[in-house]
Amino acid sequence: MAEGAGLDYRLVQRSVRPPRAVTLVCSEGNWRADVLRMVECYARTWGGDGNGLIACSPTWEISEPFWRLAEAFDADHWAVFGPTGRGLQLSDPQAYEERLSSIVRQWARENDADEAKTREMIEPQFLSSSGSGPVAPPELGDRIRRRMAPLASAQVAVTAVFQADEAPPHRLVDMCTLTYQPARTTGLDTGGLPPAVQLLVVARTGLVAPGHLARLRERGDVDHATVPIDRKDMAQVLRFAWTGRPDPDVGYAGQAFLDDMPLAQSRLGCSWFTAFSPDLDSAPAVVMCGDSAEDFCYAYTRRRVAAGETYWLPVGPDDGDLGKDLYTEFGRVLYDLAAHPASDRAVILSSLTLGTDQLHEVRNRLLATPWGKMASSGAPSRIKMTICAPADLPLRRDVHLLDEVHFGDTLHEPFLGTDQARNVEIPLPSKAVGVGPDSCRWQVDVQDPRNVLPARWALRDVITADGPSYGARSSTSGISFDSHGRLFTLAGASLSQRLVQVRLRFPTAREVFTTLLERAGVTLEESDKGRYTRRMIELWGDFTALAADLKAGPAADLLSAWISSSKQQGRVYQGRKYLTLADVCVLTGGSEEAARLLLDRYQQRSIAVRGLLLTCGQCVGTAFYRLEDIGPGFRCQRCRQNNQIVRSAWKGQTLEPQWYYGLDEVAYQGLCSNIHVPILALAILAESAKSFQHMPEAVVHRTGYPDIEVDLWAVIDGRIVIGEAKISDRLEQTNHKEAARCATLRGLIEDLSADEFVMATAGPGWSGRTEAMVNERLAPAAKISWLTGLR
Repeated sequence: MAEGAGLDYRLVQRSVRPPRAVTLVCSEGNWRADVLRMVECYARTWGGDGNGLIACSPTWEISEPFWRLAEAFDADHWAVFGPTGRGLQLSDPQAYEERLSSIVRQWARENDADEAKTREMIEPQFLSSSGSGPVAPPELGDRIRRRMAPLASAQVAVTAVFQADEAPPHRLVDMCTLTYQPARTTGLDTGGLPPAVQLLVVARTGLVAPGHLARLRERGDVDHATVPIDRKDMAQVLRFAWTGRPDPDVGYAGQAFLDDMPLAQSRLGCSWFTAFSPDLDSAPAVVMCGDSAEDFCYAYTRRRVAAGETYWLPVGPDDGDLGKDLYTEFGRVLYDLAAHPASDRAVILSSLTLGTDQLHEVRNRLLATPWGKMASSGAPSRIKMTICAPADLPLRRDVHLLDEVHFGDTLHEPFLGTDQARNVEIPLPSKAVGVGPDSCRWQVDVQDPRNVLPARWALRDVITADGPSYGARSSTSGISFDSHGRLFTLAGASLSQRLVQVRLRFPTAREVFTTLLERAGVTLEESDKGRYTRRMIELWGDFTALAADLKAGPAADLLSAWISSSKQQGRVYQGRKYLTLADVCVLTGGSEEAARLLLDRYQQRSIAVRGLLLTCGQCVGTAFYRLEDIGPGFRCQRCRQNNQIVRSAWKGQTLEPQWYYGLDEVAYQGLCSNIHVPILALAILAESAKSFQHMPEAVVHRTGYPDIEVDLWAVIDGRIVIGEAKISDRLEQTNHKEAARCATLRGLIEDLSADEFVMATAGPGWSGRTEAMVNERLAPAAKISWLTGLR
């Protein structure tokens, strides 16, 4: 909290939601079976429909597009799927029996034991044969914590393990431990359909595992109603899997049947909400092509993140007879998109496994279907189908699974500076109720729309007012915390006694940057330019007012004249220029009244000072004397002689002394240091931002490296932005120095996990050498933005 900070009130938004998880699934082996088991696990997890999947290799490698998706998804918990004997038993009973029998026979033979008794002893262990589950390497955890903020320790980031037909891991909520008891669960029996189609359907509906159903039936009667799907129903079931809308003449068209599907039931008391955006209706439909774990998982997770539908089209080189059905029916989906009120709908084909030529073939085959021909012909509208690499897909967090009652609650909260003055009120979920105080836990998101923080794990210690809080994190939805985030509670404590007590803190931009860099052993110190900028913002009242006066216009012309050495307007003494009201009228090109109002505003804020230009009678030194420094006479600044204010003191002027106006010294130094370039650059960046926080120029200290001054520091809508602001068109004067500068800046970008690097100049453009150097050295680490003509 800032020293001496006064009490004020902020409008913050509060939402309640289930904990959100993303699970790593191995992309090799029988990955389809693993995915089916994971969807069963999610169907048993409260909020499971909002959870995501990420495909990884057996050596824990994750393709780059998944990292961008994971950042947007912003999971509270990272998990891994642990293969077990039970999972094998569910997916392939024959293989299970063969493997178990082999183990039993070998053990019985080696120990001269009865096979039946040996089986009784070994089978329970074999069913849960993965033990504690796979352990992710530390390098994976380091990368997760670098650009995300899971509820994880400094040692372990992947904290949970899902296993087939088992309850969700700790800190996720088991639907079987809630008071909710469904009368039935529904589903589609797709056992006779190709595996890819089974996955498409399950991704839409979910699955109930045998153990899940058994636990529900322990508490009461539960009907498990399924509709068998035959090969002749392929067309209808494919369209339902892609769109969620069944044909009216099929057996699962009723809304009550759809509401009782496992993933739908996992949304107990919650609904999908879409963040408002003016371009929401124009969000493209994304089609992930390829019958692979990577493409399936990417489509599955992206549908829970981004507005605009995301489809999985499981086509490949050997799709056989299934390919005809897939292309024909997805062509019909495209036709329905073309009939959407938003005409000229964009459709993007992408893949993590198919090459560009293969995607062009997919596009041509889709457009060659009868439905595809109509969709592309302009009847009723036109589909624009393009091909895009996964890394270039538009991606931002637009959809959220939130409690139906507590979503976007607007609270008028008291704050002392950056700190909330009282504990956050923890609302209860509207329908999810645990059978015990610890049976149900949830996340509370509190966001200050004017101060959106970056989602970074390193900020966990500065987002609560009373020190580090167990279960709090800086997320893409604001400050998120676990409802049961207390470290210790007494046995037998009630639910209200177990709920977390926390006062939130929204740190300044400087605290954010300082905290992020401390982990890398880097320190910040405000530079001279930074002090000038901070003082000028204080003089003008706020950043917006200063930026407005520095933009081209009358105020900017006046400020430029005050630091100019030209004697065309005003008088120059001791390197400083002083202007009369008439001078200001000429410089600003306006009326005397407008000039008077501008000068009055500057005087009231101490930006400009009024005084007289007087000449000493002894040393004949002329200087500017502020109004508060003179009375009946004045004391010479050079020889310290006391003088009367008489005609000889204002020689060369009119019959009465003329009022002159000088510029505050800090403002003068700031303008001479060209701070208008970073200020104008930040103003441009702030124009379209909903949340904008910044700090002035600062010097970066890293042991063993030369200090560097960085001009632009901002947190814009939760994104970390830094950059350079120059008068010239080059970073440095020589190629060698420019390369060294880029290397240092690259290190800073990585230490900060910056999202964007801005290159701003007052000139009309950057030199070709600088552009090439920056694109080569910095573009791989962050988005590069170019701003020019900042005068």
